[in-house]
Amino acid sequence: MNNNIMMNADHLADFVANFEEAGQLVRISAPVESELEIAAITEHVIKSSQDGLAPALLFDQVKGHKVPVLTNLYGSLPRMLQILRADSLDAIADRVAGLLSPDLPEGWLDSLKMIPQFSQLLNIKPRIVKTASCQQVVKLGRDVNLSEFPLLKSWPDEVFPTITAGQIVTFDPDTNARFVNARPIQVISDQQLAIRWSQHDAGYQLMLKYQSRKQQMPVAIVLGGDPVGLYSAHAPLPSLTDPYAFSGFLRNRSLDLVKGRTIDLDVPAHAEIVMEGFIDTTADPLEVGQVANPTGYYSPAEKVLPLHLSAVTHRANPIWPALIPAAVPAEEGLFSQATERIFLPLLKLLVPELVDVHFPPSGTGRYLMFVSIQKSYPHQARRVVNALWSLERLLSLKMIVVVDRDVNVHNESEVWYHVSTNVNPGRDLIFSEGPGDDYDHSATVKGIGHKLGFDATRKSTAEGHPREWPEALQMPAEIQQRVQSRLDELGLS
Repeated sequence: MNNNIMMNADHLADFVANFEEAGQLVRISAPVESELEIAAITEHVIKSSQDGLAPALLFDQVKGHKVPVLTNLYGSLPRMLQILRADSLDAIADRVAGLLSPDLPEGWLDSLKMIPQFSQLLNIKPRIVKTASCQQVVKLGRDVNLSEFPLLKSWPDEVFPTITAGQIVTFDPDTNARFVNARPIQVISDQQLAIRWSQHDAGYQLMLKYQSRKQQMPVAIVLGGDPVGLYSAHAPLPSLTDPYAFSGFLRNRSLDLVKGRTIDLDVPAHAEIVMEGFIDTTADPLEVGQVANPTGYYSPAEKVLPLHLSAVTHRANPIWPALIPAAVPAEEGLFSQATERIFLPLLKLLVPELVDVHFPPSGTGRYLMFVSIQKSYPHQARRVVNALWSLERLLSLKMIVVVDRDVNVHNESEVWYHVSTNVNPGRDLIFSEGPGDDYDHSATVKGIGHKLGFDATRKSTAEGHPREWPEALQMPAEIQQRVQSRLDELGLS
């Protein structure tokens, strides 16, 4: 793959061409009869891949549409690294740590003060341009007609088609700070959308601000452009960080933005499609039907304030990107894999004893977290668990497992081995209750979760363990080295 082209790529089509040339994208030219067939084919390709290298798929013969559909773009680590312009996820984490290291704080309060400065440290602000390829075609007012695009229902019981790969762009009316995130967006008519924010989302909190002022809320839905933008929309950035500045940091050059045609918002200039509009916060909400979510289940019907579209702009030959929500393994799992590495330096600012973290795929990237710590005093694992639960970006966690620093948190079997051998259920379980994930269908009350921590670290007498903690079985290093050197002689090489 030509890395130089990727470093300078702006359009989604650039990535499609390069991934296809590298054999990481399959172009499906056979006619596809329905949107469910697109989801089913994508599901089959992902789940039948034994090595985690399922290709991206470009469907260029979607019945009734000229616009091709792209799925599973982020569904392999090599493609994700190309999108993030890095040789490894740890290399990006090292860059993040490098931003913070010159002024590393000494105390907990200083650490808290450091987080809001992260956006300023990025130092690659978006660049505003006057003309853009995302506005080669402009539809205004009554000319807006979403049915010209290949709107997808990924699962049979979804009531409306859903935009799954959209960046939701708005701004804070108090600070004018740009806000970008990603949530399912249902298409309830040719000119109306419904954003399925949860009650804990910063986007929903912004909408309440507009509602308290009885003002319309300007919103843009962005599809495509540089794929790094969608990752930034999913990333757990500190609240004052501009996601498009973070995209520039990952790209090593500014992201180009252009002013919307009907709203006072700047949007990615090289996007495939941009939908502009307003949420009337004084209107009555509409009930919208259930929608598929990334945990592999449906979310029930809700009442939502609709987004009324005032314009749709797009490139002359756009591509429609889609993430297929599904149980693991799924494309969005790579977002969690990237996030756990990239944001570990920021997490260590707040919880300094952290050694490593991992979101195992079985936890859908949101419900389960493995943590290793440098333990130096009794009940430190309990402090870590409660510190992590207190972070807004981790409120969806239902279970946190804490192990000692010598345990590899990326080896699920090793972690659960230490849980089964080191945990005394009568002493080492940590229970809590608080804000949870709206997607969590097991919660008795929506958005309020019961949480469980496992202290699987070695215990001392100060932690209520009166007996001497045993030593683990371990072969001496010199014997291991001797065996390695004799493998040929032993016929075991």
